[in-house]
Amino acid sequence: MHLKTFTAATMTEAMSLVKEHMGPDAIIVSTQDIPGSGVRLTAALDRDPEHDFTSDLATSAPLRADFLEYATNALIRHNLPERLRLRLCDLMGREKKATSAQQLLATALDEIFDFAPLPEKNTPRALAFVGIPGCGKTLTVARAAARAVMKKRKVAVLTTDCKRAGGIAQLEAFTKILKINLGVIKSPADFLPRIEAVRDADIVLVDTASSNPFVASEMALLKSYLAAAPCEPVLVCAAGGDADETADIASAFADCGSSRMVLTRLDVASRLGGVLFGADSANLSLCNVTMTSQVADGLTAISPVALAKLLIPASRTASAKPSFSEVVK
Repeated sequence: MHLKTFTAATMTEAMSLVKEHMGPDAIIVSTQDIPGSGVRLTAALDRDPEHDFTSDLATSAPLRADFLEYATNALIRHNLPERLRLRLCDLMGREKKATSAQQLLATALDEIFDFAPLPEKNTPRALAFVGIPGCGKTLTVARAAARAVMKKRKVAVLTTDCKRAGGIAQLEAFTKILKINLGVIKSPADFLPRIEAVRDADIVLVDTASSNPFVASEMALLKSYLAAAPCEPVLVCAAGGDADETADIASAFADCGSSRMVLTRLDVASRLGGVLFGADSANLSLCNVTMTSQVADGLTAISPVALAKLLIPASRTASAKPSFSEVVK
């Protein structure tokens, strides 16, 4: 008698794997619910001398089941909320061609999330980076500016962060190194003239003042700035936060017109469930990530494969974090 274990997101998918790789005569020996992950079936088959099932059992189905289990456990470790996790598991359970857990997860991520990296050439509108206090907007602007300068683009950098102590000085320290003049926007009425003054730039980056999404007056002020000149608000969101909280924050900035999200602090956060749930809840495209303290190469475009590498490092150690080079290669 030959025993084989299959793991899938749903009972139906697990039964399909049993039928596909052990035939209709297989007997279900045991079933086990995996809380928040799916089911595991153990099936048995009396070997028929006239049929050799060895080749069937050597196919990718058992490996695929291992990939699914490993990817699912990774999502659990990242504290991905059950609703989103089960959607990913359902998609992974249907994938037949994956050759690794990373590839299996990347395929599912590509189905659920949109990936739209920030432009590196000419932009029709200014990119206005928005977010809550401490999310990393100023450093993101500095990194975007450094990347553009290294690619020989003409860059203009503006800021509306006039009230925070040291807000202008922090950004100005970076723009001076890059030999870029920092333009200060003191009011919504000043926004359009500042944009008009740098129309010859290939890329215009705007560092906005931090906004509390739960204070109506602050969000109203942000909206007045965004409405004053042609710009695209890009949400900057730090990894490692509570999933529901991040979803509320992301939704509030989506209401202000944000359609993309930059994920920051990936070098110091080991749980990405919160930011992914936020992006999914607010229907935001994932664009770029920061996962190094270096400004020069600190803004990396994200893709389904790169995100899968972040969620499942090459090292099989549960607590392992992927290196910057591993994700970008």
